[in-house]
Amino acid sequence: MKLKGWQIGVTLLTSIFYFAYYFGRYNFSVTIPYIQAEFGLSAGVVGLIASVLTAGYALGQFINGFLIDRYGPRLMMTLGGILSTIANVFMGFGQSFSHLIAAWTANGYVQAMGYGSCCKLYAKWFKRTDRGKPLGFNEALQGFSSAIILPLGALIIVLFGWRFVYWIPVIPLSLIAVFFYIVMRNTPKDKGFKVSWEIKEEKKSFSENAKDAYKMALSDWRMLLTYVSYGGSQFARFAIFTWVPAYIFLMSGNIIEAAWIAAFFPIGGAIGSFAFGWLSDRFTKRYPLIVAGMLLSAVTLIIFAMSPTAPIMILSALMFLCGVGIEAVEVCYFLLPMDILDEENQQATGVGCMNAWGKTFATFQGVGFGLMIDFSGFQIAFLATGFIAFLSALAVIPIRK
Repeated sequence: MKLKGWQIGVTLLTSIFYFAYYFGRYNFSVTIPYIQAEFGLSAGVVGLIASVLTAGYALGQFINGFLIDRYGPRLMMTLGGILSTIANVFMGFGQSFSHLIAAWTANGYVQAMGYGSCCKLYAKWFKRTDRGKPLGFNEALQGFSSAIILPLGALIIVLFGWRFVYWIPVIPLSLIAVFFYIVMRNTPKDKGFKVSWEIKEEKKSFSENAKDAYKMALSDWRMLLTYVSYGGSQFARFAIFTWVPAYIFLMSGNIIEAAWIAAFFPIGGAIGSFAFGWLSDRFTKRYPLIVAGMLLSAVTLIIFAMSPTAPIMILSALMFLCGVGIEAVEVCYFLLPMDILDEENQQATGVGCMNAWGKTFATFQGVGFGLMIDFSGFQIAFLATGFIAFLSALAVIPIRK
């Protein structure tokens, strides 16, 4: 097979594998009303479960990004898929609040082995000006996966109960993990291809390599501004994924309708990701697209907050536009550390640090958004989230890359 064929194969396989990853991570929100009812939890307390997922994910990103650079994405992504399956099965058997906390924290950590591996593979298999398109395709499949798991989870609940939402959807995740490890290769060199963008890796000890990698990822001012901007976007993103289904369910009492409206957020992100990936390669500048996306999401979140009784199609359209902003712009966010740390060959470390910072912000949304709901209601919580999205747009402007 020629290089082009392998590039297509790498794009398809990593994207499909990460598509399955989302079945084991975004299945929580649709089960919130049932977990609350069974365990007698308030919104703030059940939000803590959402928070520990992102806390575990943040820690995992910070650690696993470097490990991906060190040991290769093939091994790390496979390991993440298998361990996430185990964590989900454990979650489904949860009999207490502490049981759920432990399972979902562990799931967050091992899920963090996935996305950095995708980015590392694209950095190795594609030159800089061609990475936006495969990453955009990957993001698009993520969006469709997020859209599918919500109504699929609702259907599983109706047919079998909420615990099966953690058992049935992760079956393909474990199967694809095995196939991925057999087929995937870390670099074109592993298949005998010589490419012009290949960077020679220095032989260093584990400690020296780690010290240099984290120093570069945590000292470049452009990376630091990216972390701040991305953090705000992740607060908004996870607030939508976690609370929109619960909000609509509260308003309508219909879990299918709630899942339907929420599903339009990742659908908008999926469709928008294709365009954002193509545009980022064409114009090579990432920050203008990030600014545009976050401003769009800020406006639509404010309108959503002010329209609680709007028809279902209006709410679905608002979620779609918000997804075009927040979800699709993820492509450009992750291209920034790949570009900035490309010559140092520490792309996954940069992606991991950025993702860790973002998911740290997202961790606060679980409890923070839940407490805002308890004290001020959903409307104030969504208005505050829209303002955070606006600040994210401003923070990325000075990067100019």
